Amino acid sequence: MLPILEQVLYEVIEGYDFRVCEDREMGNMEGLTDDLKPIIYLKNSTYLALERGENRPRMTAAHEFGHLLMHCQMPTYRAFSTEYDPLYDPERQANVFAAAFLMPEDAFRRCTTVKEAMKAFGVSADAVLVRARNLEHKLTQERAILTVKPVRKLNKKKGTSKRKSP
Repeated sequence: MLPILEQVLYEVIEGYDFRVCEDREMGNMEGLTDDLKPIIYLKNSTYLALERGENRPRMTAAHEFGHLLMHCQMPTYRAFSTEYDPLYDPERQANVFAAAFLMPEDAFRRCTTVKEAMKAFGVSADAVLVRARNLEHKLTQERAILTVKPVRKLNKKKGTSKRKSP
């Protein structure tokens, strides 16, 4: 992803810029694309993790690339309630784009487990699950294990943990 962000986009998108920001400036955001200008910002720690080849930052960078291509210099639909059509949610659109960009359909469909797809495409389990959901591609039981995460709540009176269903 770095060659695309640091070289290719400068050649193909007029006015494009890529900036790495201090973590404190970005708060809890790993990346951001300017709505009005073709600029992608990455948090410094995200950029360094991307340089090291870590999985999650690849999805973050591809997600911001998706925003740049689909949402820059046009009004975006921001969803502040649950009463909206998710097809118009720019965050969902950027996630779908990023997953498709990093995991081409034909190659992805040859994967049978989450771990196999993670290794083949250098992405996180969450990214694999996004792509699998979008393609309605069934992976082995391993998928169910990763998607069901029981929440444990500490019982203050007894000091024991209780499982709570999502």
